[in-house]
Amino acid sequence: MTGADRLEISRAEHAQRRERLVQVLHDAELDVICVFGSVRVAYLTGFHFAATERPIGLVLTGGGDLTMLLPEIEAEHYAHQCPELPAPLTYPEYPGGGSGRHPLTVLADHLRRSGVKRIAADVDGYEHRWGYRGPALSALLEQPVADGLALVDDLRMVKSPAEIALIREACAWGDHAHRMMQDAIAPGVNELVVSHESSLRATREMLAALGERYVPKTREGLPANAMFISGANTAHPHGLHQSVGVQPGDVLVTGAYGVVGGYESELERTMHVGAPTPDFERYFAAMLGAQDVGLAALRPGRTCAEVEAEVRGYIEDTLDMTRLIRHHTGHAFGLEGHEHPFLDLDDHTVIEPGMIFSIEPGLYVPGLAGFRHSDTVLVTGSGSERLSLYPRDLAALLIPV
Repeated sequence: MTGADRLEISRAEHAQRRERLVQVLHDAELDVICVFGSVRVAYLTGFHFAATERPIGLVLTGGGDLTMLLPEIEAEHYAHQCPELPAPLTYPEYPGGGSGRHPLTVLADHLRRSGVKRIAADVDGYEHRWGYRGPALSALLEQPVADGLALVDDLRMVKSPAEIALIREACAWGDHAHRMMQDAIAPGVNELVVSHESSLRATREMLAALGERYVPKTREGLPANAMFISGANTAHPHGLHQSVGVQPGDVLVTGAYGVVGGYESELERTMHVGAPTPDFERYFAAMLGAQDVGLAALRPGRTCAEVEAEVRGYIEDTLDMTRLIRHHTGHAFGLEGHEHPFLDLDDHTVIEPGMIFSIEPGLYVPGLAGFRHSDTVLVTGSGSERLSLYPRDLAALLIPV
C-alpha cells in the first residue's frame, strides 16, 4: 500500500504547513514560536498523541529548525509517527521524575541556548489539564512572549484539497451512522443503548470498507458516531442523555459524525416519533427556513457576521421568533469539532473558498422541544456545497409508531 492510499495528511503537506508558518514568523518579525496545543502540534507535524499532564511542545524557528519537547515516555511513539523529524528534546517525567526540574525549565534552557530573542507561543506555557501545574514560559525566560495563537490557527482556516477529501469521506460515514441509528429508533428504546450500538455497527462497516486505508489518530472514540436526545430535553441546546425510553410524540435532536485522518464531519437532525403535531410542523418549517437562509448566505467575500445577520434577520423579521434563538448560526471545524472562525455577529472574518462551516441555526421552545439541523458545508469559489447529504425534509425524519 502506498502512502497516497492511506486516508491521512501526507508528510509533504505537514512540511508545507511548517514552511507557511516560517513565512508568517518572518512577516511578524519573530525568531521562534512555541506551540503547546495538541491539535496544533498534530496539524504542523502529523504527531497525534494523547494529551496528558506531561507537557509536549513544538519549537519552530524562523530558519525552519524544529525541536519537539517530549516526555521520554512518548519518544518512541514520536519516532514511529514522524521518522523524518529530528530527535526530540526529552525530560524524564512530570513533575520532574526525580530530576528536580520542571519540564518547562528544560524548554526554557533550550530557548536560551538557542539565542532567540523574539519569541511567540500559542499559549504562554503548557495548557492546564489532568492536574498539571507549571510556570508561564514568559516567567521562566524573564521576557515577554508574544501571543502566537492566531499565527497557527489562521493557517488552519482554509482547508487544503487533502483536508477537504478527508472531511468529505467523514461526512459519508457520519451520514451512514445516522441512518443506522434512525432505523433502530422505536418507541421504548433507550437513547444511550441505541446511540452506542448504532455507532459500533457503523464503525464495523466503516473499518471493513476502508480496510488498511483507515489510519486511527486517537486512543478514544469511534470512527463513526451517532447519538440523540429526546423530548423536552431537546429544548436545551446541549442537553444530556436521559435514561427514559423513547415515547410516541417525542421530538428527537440527533448528532452524527465520522472521523477520517483526524478530521471530523458534522450532521444534526430534528426528528419526530409518530405523527407530528401542528406546533411541531410550524417550528420545524421555521427552523428549516432559517437553515436555508444560512446555506444561501454562505459564500466567499462576505464576512461571518454578514451571514449571521441574514439568518437572524429572517428569524426576527419573517418568523418573529427572536426569543427562541440561543446561539449563533455556525462554526468552522476540521481537526476539532469547533474551530475559528464563527458565524457570529461579532466575528468579521472574511469567508474564503476552502473554509468549512456548520450551518445550524436553532429554535428552542421551552417546555416543548429544540429544533436544529446542522450540516457540513464547504465554501466554494462561487457559493457553498453541502457535504453531509442526509435528508432534511420532515417526511424523511419521522419515526413510525
